[in-house]
Amino acid sequence: MSETDDRYDVLCYGTISVENVTRLPHLPTPKRDAAAISEYDELGGEAARVAVPLALWGLRVRVVGNVIGADRKGEHILSELGRYPLIDTRYIQQDPTVTTPFSRLLVTPDGERSRIAYWYDKTPKVELTADMLRGARLLSVDAYGHEERDRAAAIAQSLDKTVISADAFVPEYPLAGLSDAIIISSVWLHANIPDVYEYDQALALQSTGAGVVVITDGVQPVLVVRADGSAFGMEPYQIERIVDTGGAGDLFKAGLIYGWLQPDWPLEQRVKFACAAAGLYCGRDRAQDSLPSLDEIFALMRAQPR
Repeated sequence: MSETDDRYDVLCYGTISVENVTRLPHLPTPKRDAAAISEYDELGGEAARVAVPLALWGLRVRVVGNVIGADRKGEHILSELGRYPLIDTRYIQQDPTVTTPFSRLLVTPDGERSRIAYWYDKTPKVELTADMLRGARLLSVDAYGHEERDRAAAIAQSLDKTVISADAFVPEYPLAGLSDAIIISSVWLHANIPDVYEYDQALALQSTGAGVVVITDGVQPVLVVRADGSAFGMEPYQIERIVDTGGAGDLFKAGLIYGWLQPDWPLEQRVKFACAAAGLYCGRDRAQDSLPSLDEIFALMRAQPR
């Protein structure tokens, strides 16, 4: 993206990190070792992981988030993002005194991930400004930070930009009331509020100003609550073999954002596209080029009409 051209589609604001992935036949225990099948690094953090598929699908994206280090992991982030000409990284700050946040992920053959997180809370955040956001059509933001996320969404609202957030599941979060759409993982929601009734929670969020609320639940139907409180379910697409479920939420969010920016698509079509993108991603070997193309997504949607 040109340094002098501030017109673009999406600003992805939030976490930027590295994920070190080790594939195992089973998780180790104190009495049972596990021999690694493979090991590799990949981009982590919601901001980076949403930005990349959007750029692959032809949208112009800017990434802003936490400071990264001038270390090997920080260079890996910039190198990976640099593979996509439609991603603008000018506001990603490097600081030699900062250790780039990262996660160690243990992935078992059923596609499930176990995570160990390092340094996320200690990493400084870049404050989003109106000038950074002015040329965008939409702000993508996660709830995995502090008040800087709320301030970013407030700036977007003041500039009449669409805000799509992830996991702002508590009505008291200012980010929730500033979101045109909120995507929430059912697993994350129930882990924090065990006895929650999902539809009631969506209505509570909407009472604070939230728009569409989307609650995903793996292979279970997606619950979509429209801004007027009416709801529908969307069946996920059937994927022959699940390789890795990690990052499916990021692909779902990227898919919803892509659909949101298609002016003629109804909400149902936007959610279908997001489901297809996330499903295909779960069937990919991440050690290879794993992101689904637009052609693959539309082919799956035609093959399994909803």
